[in-house]
Amino acid sequence: MLREGRFNEKMNPEASEYTSSMKDDIRLFEAVTKINVAHVKMLSECGIISDSDSEEILNALSELKEEGIDSLNLSDELEDIHMAIEDYVVNKVGKEVGGKLHTAKSRNDQVSGAIRITLREEILDIQDKLIKMIESLMELAEENKDVIMPGHTHLQVAEPTTFAHHLNSYSWAFSRALNKLRDNYSQTNASPLGACALSGTSFPIDRELMSELLGFERLVNNTIDAVGTRDFVLQIMSNLSILMSNLGRLAEEILLWNSTEFDMIEIPDEYASTSSIMPQKKNPEVAEIARAKAGKSIGNLTSSLSIMKTLPQAYNLDLQEITPLLWNSIDEAKSSLRIMSKFIREIEPKPEKMLEHTEKGFSNATELADTLVRENDVSFREAHAIVGKLIVKALDEEKELRELTQEDLESVSQEVIDKEISLTKEKFEKALDLENCVEARKVTGGPSPEKVGEELEELENKMKEIKRELSDKRETLSKIENKLFGEKGS
Repeated sequence: MLREGRFNEKMNPEASEYTSSMKDDIRLFEAVTKINVAHVKMLSECGIISDSDSEEILNALSELKEEGIDSLNLSDELEDIHMAIEDYVVNKVGKEVGGKLHTAKSRNDQVSGAIRITLREEILDIQDKLIKMIESLMELAEENKDVIMPGHTHLQVAEPTTFAHHLNSYSWAFSRALNKLRDNYSQTNASPLGACALSGTSFPIDRELMSELLGFERLVNNTIDAVGTRDFVLQIMSNLSILMSNLGRLAEEILLWNSTEFDMIEIPDEYASTSSIMPQKKNPEVAEIARAKAGKSIGNLTSSLSIMKTLPQAYNLDLQEITPLLWNSIDEAKSSLRIMSKFIREIEPKPEKMLEHTEKGFSNATELADTLVRENDVSFREAHAIVGKLIVKALDEEKELRELTQEDLESVSQEVIDKEISLTKEKFEKALDLENCVEARKVTGGPSPEKVGEELEELENKMKEIKRELSDKRETLSKIENKLFGEKGS
């Protein structure tokens, strides 16, 4: 269809297959159909084509919408979905009328618009799945506010916390991803249409009307930028990489907690597999695959940045290679969130094992140092040194801190700061009690059950707010689509 004027020969079939985006364009079918409907209505409204021609083309597009993508010729010779739809319309109403479909538009602005229309729906879908992930974490946290576990730094036992407090750390990370996706939606929801190849058109089109008909919030103003930018794609791929990295971190911790060495959780049989040779194995493969898929998202982003970094302005076919990477990142994020939100909910903590690991690592050392500061006239640095020496003594004697005595504290303090420091038996034991260590940390966002409960309430309110927002956006898009296809003429 395109070559009959400029070329004498058909394109080499291998070259057609090599350069065609048809297999990746299938995802854009509905969006391109919508753009064509809006474009024809705009052309008619602006007096660029007649009402009768407009009606014929719109009728053909309505039939296409009903028949679906299977009614198109998707051969590589047509290059892409844009030409496949135009080919369908021309076959329906003839070239004299159907050939007017492409008046005052280019595939350059159309593909950018189609990606944006498709992407905004995908963003809403990812947000839905991310909310379910957060809610699964919140439900598990609600059940485990009092379950003490070791907090780690450098993968060494650091301070006691709770399973709920640890889970909440991921809920907050994922809630930030929700905020970024809200920004992505706004950045994506801008219309490039009417930019044509790169400099607009001399036809008296109405870009604002096109934007309104398709539910965009605003225009991408500069026509060169409109066809050449893929910033909005790179931005969401970046945010998806961060999201998947956090999901990968969670998966990694699940793998550690589930290991024979940690043995702090039990994963459900439904999400595990066994070995082909070792009968005893229960392998947490869902978490392993989730961890791996985070790397794929980063790879897609890196590839896309590499494609973009040396492209001159306006449209280049190189951009075509970014789009499937975008869809892959989206699909991997959606599938990972979908399975992990179900998997997480079925995890069973082992409180006794968690407590055992917490007791073994001197996690109560900081609270003992803090107590020395509060109860005696010593600086924190002095208290830090005293407790450090107490730990050396405990290690030498193969004891836990709680097995030492006030007399040990007095002798060690005399040795370290040349001053005898003492605590009553009650205060010494309280400082080393793990439950007290957790309960005492009532700072905002801390691990005490009271503060964890406040966090969960705040997260719940945030999820309700975003759910309402998603519902409103979906309702708006639905109304736009109904109006677009419900009116055949302007």
